[in-house]
Amino acid sequence: MRKLKIAAASAVLIATSMFGVAHAADAAAPATGPHAAMHHMRGEHGPWGLGDIRKLHDELKLDAQQEQAWQQAVNTSRQNRDAMRKNGEQFRQMIAQAKDQQVLDLAGMRAAREKVFDQNRQLRSQTEDAWLNVYNGLNNDQKTLVSNAIKARWAKMKAWHDKAAQRRGQMHKGAPSQAPNPPAAPATGQSQ
Repeated sequence: MRKLKIAAASAVLIATSMFGVAHAADAAAPATGPHAAMHHMRGEHGPWGLGDIRKLHDELKLDAQQEQAWQQAVNTSRQNRDAMRKNGEQFRQMIAQAKDQQVLDLAGMRAAREKVFDQNRQLRSQTEDAWLNVYNGLNNDQKTLVSNAIKARWAKMKAWHDKAAQRRGQMHKGAPSQAPNPPAAPATGQSQ
């Protein structure tokens, strides 16, 4: 009986995690879960989470060769972002079809999820390689500008993380951790 309960709980966990993966596979979805670290290459957020990359572009004052590499990286980012969205949509369609099945093919769903993750991982790697090509073509002053922008973003993310951790800590402090203490017995005035 215990093995049956464990198997049922495992199946439910796998199915629900795969449904969550459908959401995570969406490039437009917010970054959550173990793959959030890879979210940094998404769309207009620029490489390594720099924010609006166009602002940095203007500050770099690129020469013609650097501009060509930049435009190639922008195009690669756009194409790969669109491909990741398409992969996510196909996976969501598979999940939607699975909802109508009486018995889920969890192994098939897992294989499909892994295929989407592998494809998206390759696309992110291609995008990152394109941006590394841009970075490697910069002079030291330009690299310093990019490095400072990345470090500023890290500091901003750390401040946000610290603030979120503080709010979580305050929420937990406000919750009762133990049963309230019983009221003290009134003093009777008798000594023992």
